[in-house]
Amino acid sequence: MHRELLSGARVRCAAYVVGGVVVFVVVPQFISSYYVFVFTEILIYGIFALSVNMLLGYAGLISLGQAAFWGAGGYTVALITVQAGVDSFWLCICAAVVVATVLGGILGALALRTKGVYFILLTLALAQMVWALLSPWRSITGGTEGLYGIARPDLGLPLSLSSSLSFYFFVLVFFAVSAFVLYRVTRSPFGRVLVGIRENEQRMRALGYSTWRYLYVCFIVAAAFGGLAGALKVYQDGFVNPAYASLSTSALVLLMAMIGGTRVFGGPVVGAGVVWIIRSVVSSYTVYWNLLLGVLMVAVVMFAPAGIAGYLTGIGKRYGILEGRRRLQTLR
Repeated sequence: MHRELLSGARVRCAAYVVGGVVVFVVVPQFISSYYVFVFTEILIYGIFALSVNMLLGYAGLISLGQAAFWGAGGYTVALITVQAGVDSFWLCICAAVVVATVLGGILGALALRTKGVYFILLTLALAQMVWALLSPWRSITGGTEGLYGIARPDLGLPLSLSSSLSFYFFVLVFFAVSAFVLYRVTRSPFGRVLVGIRENEQRMRALGYSTWRYLYVCFIVAAAFGGLAGALKVYQDGFVNPAYASLSTSALVLLMAMIGGTRVFGGPVVGAGVVWIIRSVVSSYTVYWNLLLGVLMVAVVMFAPAGIAGYLTGIGKRYGILEGRRRLQTLR
């Protein structure tokens, strides 16, 4: 029976891979540029949601301040390209990740001294401080209007990223690498310790683990990938403003993770896709798309608390178990 279940898991994994290739590689080549833009947004927010889920799904920490790192990455790119006049993509992207990482180290050292609701409120307060710094600083950050004129990166290759499709595949590479790295982190001994801290921090501390250090590193990793996603978002939009670091951005990405499922690695990406389809496609037919998003969130909380991906994964596992039992009975 164990072999049957393992075989079923491999089949499901292969099906996920094939489905992902079809959705993210084949489909964008046959749709309009607007929907390619939507797919690009899903990938960028997918990276952001996966980074947030490092805290939410694996460490059990609810942070309302992740937009600070998204904004830090975005503004770093904008300041280097617009204010300093440097258009080196690799310099910009590396600087964005470094700035977000350093900021994550500073804010994490402060926020992780608290627990529970106090952690949530402190991350909110710290992020609002970053937003309050960006908004009035007109000479550097452009104030409430932000900074404009960020061109698509020039990699010095024959491939041009000026078209929506070419930039989409460019972002897809970053998404694939980011997802792979974060997946390996969650499956590593470090990730297993995070899950142990989420389930029972006192027991993990009694076993000799320095739980604060693990949570601190997790916070920094989430900040680094949040900064990367923010940098890609600026290249997508061509501008940046203080809304990048606002509470609404943090709440939106938390909503994506919760709708998709925080206990399934790819759940936040599913949530990003669902939210962006509602936000970009459904909104063109009705002004009440926010109401639909709220109804969806209520339905997920009441009927699928594990999220959409968690719910579908549960169905697949139950089907695999039943199928394995049937085959076992047939062999007997």
